Amino acid sequence: MLNRSQSKFLSLTATYALLATGLIFIIFPYIWMVLASLKPSAEIYNRLIPTRITLEHYRMVFSLGSTGSTSPFVRAIFNSLVVSSITTLSVVFFGAITGYALARLRFKGQNLLKNFILFQMLFPIVLFLIPRFLLMIRLGWINTYQGMFSPFMMSAWGTFLFMQFFKTVPQSLIDAARLDGCSELRIVFRIMLPLSKSVTIIVAIFTFMSMWDEFLWYLIVTKDYNLMPLSVLLGLYTRGEYSSYPGIQVAGATLLTLPILALFYFFREYFTKGITMTGVKG
Repeated sequence: MLNRSQSKFLSLTATYALLATGLIFIIFPYIWMVLASLKPSAEIYNRLIPTRITLEHYRMVFSLGSTGSTSPFVRAIFNSLVVSSITTLSVVFFGAITGYALARLRFKGQNLLKNFILFQMLFPIVLFLIPRFLLMIRLGWINTYQGMFSPFMMSAWGTFLFMQFFKTVPQSLIDAARLDGCSELRIVFRIMLPLSKSVTIIVAIFTFMSMWDEFLWYLIVTKDYNLMPLSVLLGLYTRGEYSSYPGIQVAGATLLTLPILALFYFFREYFTKGITMTGVKG
């Protein structure tokens, strides 16, 4: 018994030590970035803990731009919020409608559409950058808000989550709503969405996060500083006249992470659900 207990203790100790080591490697770069944004420029690469705290880098982020003119930093925050919010609302709206239709209605080509949605989830978005860009040129949507958010207004992943959850709602509840004269759209927005609060929050959070952090597509379709989202504007700090000022870069990167940290703090219980939700069976 003693040997078995010792073996179990050593196994747990080794497991926790390994997990702790992995955690340190994961969070250390972020801790270094935050501390670097508060250090004097001369100490960024020389010390881990700053000798004094300074907000000079944050002041420069708000006061200067990558071209040497007044920074459109506040405008970039507004642009990111507009694009991320519109995309999130659109994904939830179309995902709920499409998910309900696939889960509860019967129509010709239904199975083909389901398979097409699953097919879309297999390929990375980068494969569709060129055709999307050519489409934006044809529509005249380069340097516009709609050019930034229109390719992401529907999500196969979000539709799949809604579809899987709607399959678990009792059919008797839907039949009762139909007998009361509810249309299919009213059933979706008055019955199904309130019941799927967890799924809706999960889809909204992960969609907002992905759009807030999006960089490559925004960089391709926006060249106007007044329309650039925050991620693209901060990316420009890594080149040009500010490439030799790492304090500005780490301060901007820290500010970029704050909304994501706030979302995680207030909705942290849904992040775990979001990771496992794709395993829900219908």
